[in-house]
Amino acid sequence: MANIKDVAKKAGVGIATVSRVINNSGYVKSETRLKIEKVIKEINYMPNEIARSMTLQKNNIVAFVLPNSTHLFFGELLYYVEEELFEYGYKVMICNSSEQLEKELVYLDMLKNNRVDALILLTNNDIEKYLDKNLRVISFDRRFEGVPYVASDNYQGGVMAAKKLLELGCKNFMFIGDDAQGDSTPVITEVTKRRIGFREYLHSVGIDNVVNIEYPLGNYMVSTEEVHDMLTGHMDVDGIFTISDAVAWAVIKELEKNGKRVPEDVKVIGFDGGRSFINLGKRITSIGQNPQLIAKAIGESISSFYNKSTVEDKIIPIYFSEGETA
Repeated sequence: MANIKDVAKKAGVGIATVSRVINNSGYVKSETRLKIEKVIKEINYMPNEIARSMTLQKNNIVAFVLPNSTHLFFGELLYYVEEELFEYGYKVMICNSSEQLEKELVYLDMLKNNRVDALILLTNNDIEKYLDKNLRVISFDRRFEGVPYVASDNYQGGVMAAKKLLELGCKNFMFIGDDAQGDSTPVITEVTKRRIGFREYLHSVGIDNVVNIEYPLGNYMVSTEEVHDMLTGHMDVDGIFTISDAVAWAVIKELEKNGKRVPEDVKVIGFDGGRSFINLGKRITSIGQNPQLIAKAIGESISSFYNKSTVEDKIIPIYFSEGETA
């Protein structure tokens, strides 16, 4: 098997020069770099990843900790994050936490022990006291003191949903879903701003009789049985905004089971982008997140850790996704 000495000998350069090319560190003339890269291909040299990681204190692995990768938006986001980070030379380790704090702490320990280079954290748990602000952590949809974060403009998404339902003539409003969780003090995340934006905009135009169903997301899905209980006593509602498309799907199924037509009788707007749930028979009207832009922002943030530049918080614009439910 070829080694770094074979590459250096055939290219007519020193081992240190080959190392700089492999690790993309230090200056190497362009013609020399091209010669070395050609030799690497010719003799099929494969760098020893373990040795490189020990030398550089870097193994080019980023852990993505998320509650449930089967959630449709999370799965889509994961795809684009993996694609984006690959361009930066990183491999992605998928870490399903199942919303268990204990599992998230295990993944944080991997970062502390240099088994991964950085960690993307998507959590609803009360984890801030365990976060070392000196570690390379990027938070998604959640603010922690001293930790950079990326989030969609959730507040504006709530405002956008309220405006659209008003424009469509709705009079009685409901919001379903809230991810504020915690044993004693509820944990408020960026996602909570979907509800806040929705209610505050309606309040600004004199509407305060908004039914608010603070349903904890749990595994980010909701059954039609649970939705039945939520809607009981509120069948006069004609405009519903839900915290996700998954919840919107369950709401629509339950409404139709009870003889309500969507969107003729009740208009429903979800959140994520309405790209899925084709088995509903209609496209969900939704406030769209852009997973490609989110992934790009995450990639830039992780790159900034190694460029020794300031890692800035990033808010990603949302958009209105036309559908057939509002």
